[in-house]
Amino acid sequence: MGSSPLPGASYGATFGTLAFFLVATITFGIVYGRKMDVGKYLSARNSQGAMSLTLSFFASGAGAWVLFTVPEAAVLGGPIAVVGYAIATIVPLLIFACVAPRLRRLLPFGITFFEFVQLRYGTLVNIYVTLIAAFYMFLYLAAEFTSVGDCVALLSNSTLTPTEKTNLPPIIGTSLVTLLYTTIGGLPVSLLTDRLQGFGVLIFSVLVFIAAIGYALFPTYVDVEAANAASANWQTVTSYGIGGTAANSFKMAVTLILAVTSANLMHTGFQQRIWAGLDNPAVVQGLWGASIMTLPFMLIFGLFGMIAYGQFGPAGLLSPYVAFLSAFKIIQLMPTGWQIAAIILAVMMVASSADTIQSGLQGLFTPMVESMLTCRAPGQSAAQEGGGVKTCNVLAVGISLALTVVINIVAIVLATQGLSVLSLFVLADLLCATCCVPVIMGLSNKVHPVAALVGCLTGLMCALIIYGVGLPCDSLDAAGLPLCDHVPEAGNFFELMKPGGLYSTTSLVAFIVTPVASGLVTALVALPLHLICGYTFKGYPDQPQQVKEATLTGVSMTAVSAP
Repeated sequence: MGSSPLPGASYGATFGTLAFFLVATITFGIVYGRKMDVGKYLSARNSQGAMSLTLSFFASGAGAWVLFTVPEAAVLGGPIAVVGYAIATIVPLLIFACVAPRLRRLLPFGITFFEFVQLRYGTLVNIYVTLIAAFYMFLYLAAEFTSVGDCVALLSNSTLTPTEKTNLPPIIGTSLVTLLYTTIGGLPVSLLTDRLQGFGVLIFSVLVFIAAIGYALFPTYVDVEAANAASANWQTVTSYGIGGTAANSFKMAVTLILAVTSANLMHTGFQQRIWAGLDNPAVVQGLWGASIMTLPFMLIFGLFGMIAYGQFGPAGLLSPYVAFLSAFKIIQLMPTGWQIAAIILAVMMVASSADTIQSGLQGLFTPMVESMLTCRAPGQSAAQEGGGVKTCNVLAVGISLALTVVINIVAIVLATQGLSVLSLFVLADLLCATCCVPVIMGLSNKVHPVAALVGCLTGLMCALIIYGVGLPCDSLDAAGLPLCDHVPEAGNFFELMKPGGLYSTTSLVAFIVTPVASGLVTALVALPLHLICGYTFKGYPDQPQQVKEATLTGVSMTAVSAP
């Protein structure tokens, strides 16, 4: 096993990487902030080409959770589960590619889906989906902070035991730095860092993976028995994982596709980038480009899990259960320099996701706060001419920033509780599944707001009932033991917070039934309201051809014209 870097070196790599992005963004603001019309704080509207959006969508989704969750999926479900995970991350992007042109046409001055939901369905539905999205983004942020803290702690050579090691410094550092530069520059700065982080994540991932192959794929065995055991482990993980059957692997793949799709459709950071695109072709090309980049990226980390299981087997990854640490078991075999490179990679991955979430939260909260402060009339997405309205808009941005800071603080607290990274997503994913279908159905003029609200509440009721009752698990692992030893089935929401909760039978049923039920009930309620009562959505309010937006260029608040 390689010698892990000392805590000082680990922290140096962490804070050095963060400092690089902070200096880059400040330099960008000083040099270009007053020369380029990029100061559209919440939307960066109509400013990004296809390549910029490709890197932005890729970097925004490539969080450090990948280091934990994809290798674990490989161990539990083999190649089928890994491919399912890869497909799960690109399906939402392709859905965005389908709906983005129409959303941009209907709401040319939109910021996120939630302005669309407000105008299409009204306040009640918008409150529900906004709360769901905010909760999801909060847990996503906590998962990213957990990831960076765990990464640095796992790859630090310290005299402390694993339970005594603190992950607080990198968590706080990442939160403060990303929050600082997104506060200074908003979405434009997040888009800038995405370009740097997208290239960096891709290059470092490939380099670390190639090095891992050299150090771990072809180990030297001391006897025939050890070689035979490694061969058996490799055969297991390259077939169907410890689940042992194709049915179990496909179950995992389907669950992942449904869960990740439901959640990412509610990701306001992704939604903001729809309106940041230069035009419709740039948005669509950027989404397809990010999908193409994401697929091999996910497969790389799936191979980390397979290599780890081939090397360490059940004794090293299942007794106790540490399959989610598969990638780190391999990285720890490598020399100190490569472990430092892995820390830099993890910090870039977390920063790219965290700043997207932080700017997305501001984009989520600001329109809602503006409407509460009556800064603008319905249908207008930014402050109008006039000092009083501008001041109101600036106040709304300030309140949204304060809310984002509070969420960061709570996410830091949650990230220090030692919870499973994957489990942090499960409950949030399921809640997103209660409303994502009714929201998308709003693109049809025949769906009544009451129907959407009833559909969302039906989805919530289904999720609660399914997890309240729970379903049995009859799958066996490679050793012939119940897979439920690794995948809890107690029919209790708290069980979701344990490793493997996403891959339970209960989760599969919940992620199938919840979105289907919410969409079906929405359609059943909307149909008579349309056919009998004659309801048809009358269209969106006229939007101004030219508006003023509250922006932050550099460190000063100004106003710039939208194109």
